[in-house]
Amino acid sequence: MKKVFISVIESIIFAWDALVKNRLRTLLSLLGISIGIFCIVTVLSAVSSLKSNIDEDLRAMGAEVVYVGKWPWGMQMSIPWWEIQKRPHPVPSEVEALRRRMPHLSDRITISMTTTPQVKINSRRVNDAQMVAVDYQYENIEDLKINEGRFFSPIESVSGAAVAVIGYDIYDDFFSSPGDAIGKTLVYKGQKVKIIGTLEKEGEQTFGVAKDNRIFVPSLFYRKYNVINENSGAEIIIAPPVGDDVNMDELLSEIRGNMRAIRQLPPETIDNFELNVPSVIATTFAPLYGMLNLAGWIIGGFSMLVGGFGIANIMFVSVRERTSQIGIQKSLGAKNYFILLQFVFEAVFLSLIGGVVGIAMVWTALTGVNAISDAITFYLSGFNVAVGIGISMVIGFMAGIIPAYMGARLNPVEAIRSGQ
Repeated sequence: MKKVFISVIESIIFAWDALVKNRLRTLLSLLGISIGIFCIVTVLSAVSSLKSNIDEDLRAMGAEVVYVGKWPWGMQMSIPWWEIQKRPHPVPSEVEALRRRMPHLSDRITISMTTTPQVKINSRRVNDAQMVAVDYQYENIEDLKINEGRFFSPIESVSGAAVAVIGYDIYDDFFSSPGDAIGKTLVYKGQKVKIIGTLEKEGEQTFGVAKDNRIFVPSLFYRKYNVINENSGAEIIIAPPVGDDVNMDELLSEIRGNMRAIRQLPPETIDNFELNVPSVIATTFAPLYGMLNLAGWIIGGFSMLVGGFGIANIMFVSVRERTSQIGIQKSLGAKNYFILLQFVFEAVFLSLIGGVVGIAMVWTALTGVNAISDAITFYLSGFNVAVGIGISMVIGFMAGIIPAYMGARLNPVEAIRSGQ
């Protein structure tokens, strides 16, 4: 163990000495390793960050929530798009029919209608706002983070009261102090709407639309000022019961059967609606994750191949330059494995320097991206750092083992003579 420790220390000293004496050669040789590790770790970090952000957004939507609509969410369509185009959007009467047919879920079924309205607050127009018309049951389906006030009540919902809950960005743009928004009004189509609640800041989302610039109103209020029909773009949202082990296949089958009965579809007719579940999106993106990871490994692999040959070249030169020293060490009793370990450790150390530089480049790049955009939060995980370090060590070992073996096999007498 002591010899191994001494060998490691000497290898580090020799490697550092080689770095100092041959800066340009070493820099060019290690550049391939750094670029390779940068490519691989960057892609791994980007993919894992993208997956984490999408999974978090899907959890916020409700992983097992069912969205009944016109279009499928997945990339693969089971029927031609022109046939899907003919489908009707859900209408409020279908929501009421579903609640009657599924009384055990009546408080977890709502309609959702979204539009970009012309809304004013304090005589100023609210730009880029989205108005979302839902029923009071929406609060039971999605985890709304109320900052101040409350969501609208069942009475306000069924009566179509002129009340609203606004997102954080709208609150932040139009109200300066905490509590200012509650009780104030916004104007929609000439109607004053009382603000009864505000939402916490969510930030941008990878999937779906953040609620920071949204205005939630009762669906019946919305229907008073808009014509709602099968072309209105509505969807039905259904959440399973809380706390139960829900069989999603059974739930989807129940919803499908009821929707077919409501729309009076004959047995031989295919569905004219789609049942979408957020978890399907994760399955849809899975092949993309694999392709991105593969691309990163291929691009980084070529760079690391070049870097590995560069380190091997350094090690061959190092063995040649230290031939006399190897001969002296062996004449003093140094074993072959001791010489072998010296050069292997040196190669691994050189490769690790390139790997550390590559990881530092990744961290700098991800930090810069996070500073200018909050659409996706990129992070460098400990696992990806370990992958980068591990790859560097493997490349260093593979690049150094042959030169190290050649140096260990030198005859001490011939080595001393050739170095003179």
